[in-house]
Amino acid sequence: MPGQKILVVDDEPANLQKLRRTFVHRYEVLAAASGEEALELARRHDDIAVIVADQRMPGISGVEFLRRTLELLPHAVRIILTGYTDVDALMEAINTCKVYRYIVKPWDPPDLLMTVERGLEAHRLAVENERFRKELVRRERLARELEIAREIQRSILPPACPQVEGYAVAVEYQPAREVGGDLYDFHWDPASGKLQIVIGDASGKSVPAALYAAVFSGQIRSLLAQSIPPAEVLGFLNRSLLARRQGGNYIAAACLCVDVPQGRMLVANGGMPFPYLARGGALARIPVAGVPLGLMEEATYQEAEERLEKGDTLLLVSDGVLDAVNPDGEAYDPGRVERAILEHVAGELPSCVQRIRHAVLEFVGDAEVLDDMTIIGLRRLA
Repeated sequence: MPGQKILVVDDEPANLQKLRRTFVHRYEVLAAASGEEALELARRHDDIAVIVADQRMPGISGVEFLRRTLELLPHAVRIILTGYTDVDALMEAINTCKVYRYIVKPWDPPDLLMTVERGLEAHRLAVENERFRKELVRRERLARELEIAREIQRSILPPACPQVEGYAVAVEYQPAREVGGDLYDFHWDPASGKLQIVIGDASGKSVPAALYAAVFSGQIRSLLAQSIPPAEVLGFLNRSLLARRQGGNYIAAACLCVDVPQGRMLVANGGMPFPYLARGGALARIPVAGVPLGLMEEATYQEAEERLEKGDTLLLVSDGVLDAVNPDGEAYDPGRVERAILEHVAGELPSCVQRIRHAVLEFVGDAEVLDDMTIIGLRRLA
């Protein structure tokens, strides 16, 4: 096998020359006349595949030399040459130095060459096994890191939708990968009669997006508890993200506040798709725009006001719904989203949002889900 290095060690010049001639036309050969010289070569060449060493040498013996190479060349194939039969010495070499074979002098070059070639195959298998082991460890570590990220995400997403008298709230969440960058949260304060909802989408995918969303989520909860108007919430979060922005990270987010007794609703938007409002068999968009958070210092956010009537359904979706792509490369465009909403909005709200998500996934089919998908529904019942 071209490119393989073989280290031969013998203090007798004739033997050393014979060893070199055995391998030189097939392999790259490194030769040393003593254990000390051979150790220096082993330190400089960490890609040595085979070591052929004489057992009896002045200074460092062959057995001692091979023992010292264990750490330097853990996967090298070790062959020891011996001119006499010392069973104890040979057993020590085999047991403590990982000796692959011992060969009695004088040796037959073709037999030695065949032994080395078999040893190289063993070396290749050992290297592949080590590579496989490291890959297995890496994957196990990655799986654990992903599990930690999932635990973080579970901790930031609400465990359930709020129970609000006279209203129904439902959510469907589908990460594109093991963990996602979409986020949502609710804050229901019966004392003030205010229900607040936030939906967001952190840039990027998987673990980095999830961790970025986790930091953002902690700030959201603090702000929602203070009953700050939606536009002010987004403005504060925008300034906060800019102050600690890393790389090109940003977050698209929409925030709404509902006066539950009155049905009055304020909506502010920073880069999310316009909300959908279904009323009496018709569907409209609430056209409130704004730049994503963490991009522009001078960004300001406006509020749109709507009144939810009995039977009205509000739907908030993330980009993963509108950007879903089927195997033919077609996007689940706004027209398809609207048709899915109108088809399913008459059902119970949890069923409605679930069926919309299923409609998107059926459209995607066997294609890869490219972005996280979140659908939040709010319906006034009375």
